[in-house]
Amino acid sequence: MMFHPLLFLLGFWYIMPAYIANGFAVFAGLLPSRHPIDKGRLFNDGYSLFGPGKTWEGFFGGFISGVIIGIVQVFSAPILLNIIQQAGLVLPPDFLPVVLLSVPLVIVVSLGALIGDIIGSFIKRRLKMARGKPAPLLDQLDFLLMSLFFGLFIYPLPLLLAIFLLIVTPIIHLLANAIGYLIGVKDVPW
Repeated sequence: MMFHPLLFLLGFWYIMPAYIANGFAVFAGLLPSRHPIDKGRLFNDGYSLFGPGKTWEGFFGGFISGVIIGIVQVFSAPILLNIIQQAGLVLPPDFLPVVLLSVPLVIVVSLGALIGDIIGSFIKRRLKMARGKPAPLLDQLDFLLMSLFFGLFIYPLPLLLAIFLLIVTPIIHLLANAIGYLIGVKDVPW
């Protein structure tokens, strides 16, 4: 048996808590009361630290949702492993921890997604970019890169899957933002 291209889907399995954490944080914008993480403080350049869109509600809501999804994945991993085996797919040995995940990994990739997004906002403010202005690749990869970095300390994603995610995440992120804009949870479609 040979390596099957469908095993790239395991990259999504690994990073799903981060995708959920990053995506769910947007829904905090629908809450009637929001508390910006930076409390409106300004950096020495006169711009806010992160902006009003980075709130404690979004941070904790995103984190909790990412962890919950991840815990569901941890408990359903044996089912996925059985499906892979039943399909006759060859699972390279270094991919087994990707399927099984762990609660510590789920926690760090969820946390990494949110910290990466905050760092991205900090960089955009330092570049004097207004909230909602597009920053190609920074907007799409900040959360992913920090999630992958945090994940290195628990279980690093195999390089092939990490590269795959770096390529497809910007496309998925742009599509998700466009949908968010259409349903009214985002102010801009990017």
